[in-house]
Amino acid sequence: MAYTVSQNTSLYTTASILQKAVSFIYFTIVARLIGVENTGHYFFALSFAAIFTVIADFGLAAVLTRETARYPDQTEGYLTTVLWTKIAFGLGSWVLMIGAAYALGYDPILKKLILVAGLTMVFDNLHNVFFGVFRAHRNLLIESIGIIMSQTITMAVGLFALWNHWPLWSLIAAYTIASATTVIFAAIAAQRVYKLHYRLAFDTAILKSFINIAIPFGVAGILLRLYSYADSIIMSKLLDPVYLGWWSVSYKITFAFQFLPVALSASIYPVMSSWMITNREKIGELFVKAWRYLFLIVFPLTFGLGAIAEPLIVKLYGAAYLPSVTVLRILLFSLVFGFLSFVTGATLNATNNQKKQTTLLAVTLVTNVLLNLLLIPLFTIRGAAFAALIGNIILAVGGFVLVKKTVAIKTSELWDYGFNAFWPAAVMGIAALVLLKIMNLWLVIAISVLLYVVLLYVSGGLTKELVQEFKLKLLPQRSL
Repeated sequence: MAYTVSQNTSLYTTASILQKAVSFIYFTIVARLIGVENTGHYFFALSFAAIFTVIADFGLAAVLTRETARYPDQTEGYLTTVLWTKIAFGLGSWVLMIGAAYALGYDPILKKLILVAGLTMVFDNLHNVFFGVFRAHRNLLIESIGIIMSQTITMAVGLFALWNHWPLWSLIAAYTIASATTVIFAAIAAQRVYKLHYRLAFDTAILKSFINIAIPFGVAGILLRLYSYADSIIMSKLLDPVYLGWWSVSYKITFAFQFLPVALSASIYPVMSSWMITNREKIGELFVKAWRYLFLIVFPLTFGLGAIAEPLIVKLYGAAYLPSVTVLRILLFSLVFGFLSFVTGATLNATNNQKKQTTLLAVTLVTNVLLNLLLIPLFTIRGAAFAALIGNIILAVGGFVLVKKTVAIKTSELWDYGFNAFWPAAVMGIAALVLLKIMNLWLVIAISVLLYVVLLYVSGGLTKELVQEFKLKLLPQRSL
């Protein structure tokens, strides 16, 4: 069972919207009930564990997807080898994470939260193996079901813990229970769909080959995760937990939409990997189309949410989180470059340029850490936001330059697509700022969305042909 890029994107995006909606509601409830300082602890424990997730994976999931997409008849051997390797890597990373928490001198409460979050990391590391196989076969249906199921379980267990006034670590344990359940679901689904046989064995030749390929992927993954969360680690040592609480709200709102480029990248990566061998000239066309889709989404998010940031945060989280407003607006501008960098990264990895991607990530990480060390003591969480903006610019622009050296890109088309989405979004944002003075928040949101769509038609950013293309491609029909 295989689906087209657009169909897979539709499946994954729909699931991610539901998952993010549930996650956002859940986090909002948690943040309001446990307070700013506890929210900071809660957010940091999950962020700290996220760093070690990529150490446990070390790029093997990406290699599994790429190689299985190229050689589908080797699915079982590849999966079995990677599965047992990642079990060992996961447990080792958990021990390493606990040691790091003690070495950094965190307080007992935070250590306990990190310990439980580490268990979640181990299980997340495993279900990604099975989902990687489905991705390789261009089937994101099972993963889409899995992410909805996981978030639903997390919310159910978490709300039960809140209702019974259980300690803070139980909210982290909700993620662990959900992740373990997802592993079981994904393993059973993969076995039934592809008639796999799991056994306690692995092929050393496959492992050696995969490790050699995975090194740049693994290093890149570690660098990217450190880049994403280095600011949180620095803030945890330089600032009070309340600042992390404010930061977490801005971060959560901004990256609630990150599933969009993730879904798109997950869909185009195996296709580009396959085309690298069979149809290389089409990679550039797919890259341009991917950026076009992202332009249509990220510009209105940046200008629209930036305009309504203050009333939105007050309504959702309360006045205690007002210091998050400025940070949110800065992070929203960084979102533009963050979205685009997902596609450049996927393209570089799919075209055997993972070493160049790793080098770019290393440069970005070093720049980001230095900026955080310089700006956080001066401007607290606003300094971290500016560092994130500069880092994302480096990733997106640098990635585009590297991609352009590998595949043919029609730059003029990209400029046209970008401009045709940019100015309608900018006008919408200005209109929203004006309307907020005379209307309530929810009415302003509705009018702004309608205005953006109308202006998008006027600019040519959205055409009848593109709408028809969405209708035809996003319907989840099987491809033969």
